Amino acid sequence: MAYFLGRDVDMYITTESATNTGSIAATESIVVDSVSGAKLVDSTSPTPGSSGAMIPQMAFAAAVSGAINDVTGVDLSISVSDEDVGPFLGKPQIMQKVELRKETTITITRKKYDNFWDVIFNGPVEGGSSIQGAGVYNKRIGARYGVTYEGGAGAVKISAGDDWMYDYDDISGSTNCCYGYRLHIVLKPYSASTTEEVFVVKNAAMTGHTVTLNADGVSEETIEFTSSIAPTPFVPTAAVGSDGWSDFTPTVLTEL
Repeated sequence: MAYFLGRDVDMYITTESATNTGSIAATESIVVDSVSGAKLVDSTSPTPGSSGAMIPQMAFAAAVSGAINDVTGVDLSISVSDEDVGPFLGKPQIMQKVELRKETTITITRKKYDNFWDVIFNGPVEGGSSIQGAGVYNKRIGARYGVTYEGGAGAVKISAGDDWMYDYDDISGSTNCCYGYRLHIVLKPYSASTTEEVFVVKNAAMTGHTVTLNADGVSEETIEFTSSIAPTPFVPTAAVGSDGWSDFTPTVLTEL
């Protein structure tokens, strides 16, 4: 486990969709509208009614607009989920552990000044942007699981998270997984001549959100993301916002 102060890192978040061509390029970013809740919009122009924050599509230039500001602390926990196997009939009493999956949890604490993350976690989701449609169900879910293409070719929607992540293939319908969000933790260099690494957490679902109220101080919120994909340290070759500043390679379905 590692803990970073907010002044030591910069945080960015994107969706896991890397399909940015054709008419669907404008519908892979999530903003929060003050009336309808979470919705899909053009990544370059959030609607006037939005909170001003957004979760853009996974592209090196667009990711800059997914900065998580006013971070006071980041708690990073890297572990595995395993299971005891044995003993077996007729064998010595020897137990062994079998790894089931990776388990990476990142907890972000930041100063709270709007309802963006409340809506992402609790909802509602605008009917036209939700995979659940315009019924009552879209009012009961948030955008915790990113986007999905299960609505058909080009029909990107905000996911309800009710399918196995292996079924969240990108619009190509072939090899890439668009489940969840991608978090980029940029470690700040200790001098102008050094380059620190970027810690990349892939296919992370938002699994927790709490708010701390203080009558005579600053209110804070804690945002928790969990991923079962092995995280990757990335050494940047360019400044933030330029090609090569972080890992934007889509997760291949065979990695799940």
